[in-house]
Amino acid sequence: MRDDGHGDCELCGLRRICFPGRIAAEGRSSQRQLRIRRARITRGTALYRMGDRVESFHMVRSGCIKEIGGSSGAADSIVNFCVPGELLTVQAARSARSQTTTIAVETSFICGVPWRIFHQVCAATPEVAGEFIDLVAKAGASTRELLSMIRAKGALERVAGFLLNLRGRMQFRAFSERQFRLGMSRDDIANYLGLRSETVSRCFSELARRELVEVRAKRVQIMNPQELRRVYSGETAAVLE
Repeated sequence: MRDDGHGDCELCGLRRICFPGRIAAEGRSSQRQLRIRRARITRGTALYRMGDRVESFHMVRSGCIKEIGGSSGAADSIVNFCVPGELLTVQAARSARSQTTTIAVETSFICGVPWRIFHQVCAATPEVAGEFIDLVAKAGASTRELLSMIRAKGALERVAGFLLNLRGRMQFRAFSERQFRLGMSRDDIANYLGLRSETVSRCFSELARRELVEVRAKRVQIMNPQELRRVYSGETAAVLE
């Protein structure tokens, strides 16, 4: 991991939703106290792997990080995607060995805060701990929503739910509620949803045919969110032609 230095969180558009940014925005002394590390992770590079000791918690600043429930290889299951403003899965509130492998699906920038320093700050400023608990709870809720979505759903319903979930997460973080960048590949989406890559591609084509979404390269625009919700809920025919 390359350390790009501290930088100025006050200039970051994520500072109102990013834990390190909020604390840093209170003053430069807070930023120095937290010793926020910034790093650029190139596409396909691991931030850390299963079994590595993780000394910090990390927030995605830009790009997308996938978390894999295994040590390496395409056969492992993707258990989570983290998009800008989201916290990578926290497995222990201290230094611990990771239970997942985290890999950038596109070039990404992350912020990291060492656990040792974080504990010192929490002791001095209890509201910091409350902020962190809120972030962990929100991250867990998004993951649970997607996992429950997968159960007993057809392919088109899963893809529709996946897009709606991402749209909601982006909207919560003040990004465009209709258009967003889909950094992950069709193979990664298929792995995560328990589908074949060809099926995911057909689902995107079908949703585009129905004029519910528009896909241009990595950009996805939700054209009709209400109808997309109906597809996800099974209220409309989900049979692929």
